[in-house]
Amino acid sequence: MLCGAAWAGPQRLDDDELAQVRGADGVSFAVRLQLNRPDDGSIGDSRLTIGQTVDGRTTYTVLKNVGGLIQMVGLNISAQTAGDGTNYLALTLPAWTKFTDTGFESLSVQADPRGPVTDSLGRITLNGELQMQGQLRLWSH
Repeated sequence: MLCGAAWAGPQRLDDDELAQVRGADGVSFAVRLQLNRPDDGSIGDSRLTIGQTVDGRTTYTVLKNVGGLIQMVGLNISAQTAGDGTNYLALTLPAWTKFTDTGFESLSVQADPRGPVTDSLGRITLNGELQMQGQLRLWSH
């Protein structure tokens, strides 16, 4: 026979009670972000545009064909207690990150965000692996 408490549902906890809750090592994530790159390796015609108006004139920064594949392992979120007794949220940097054809084809500044890109200020393509260690720690006030 099941205990009645199992059917009670979630219970509201005040801050002191919540600080006493203990669990495992938090939540870990593995990420595979595939942006504008189909599995066949083809590249479409996508754009990221940012408009800015200066002295009544609007121009657009256009990043053409933004995309790539980013894979990350070792992202972790966990609640921690500092030596002084304060609680904080620890975000672990990804232990391993791989970039495959990640970046954009061209960068331009133009009056028409949908017009053809006639001049490029450069391009970025990242291919490689990155290893990191450390945490970003967040305290609430």
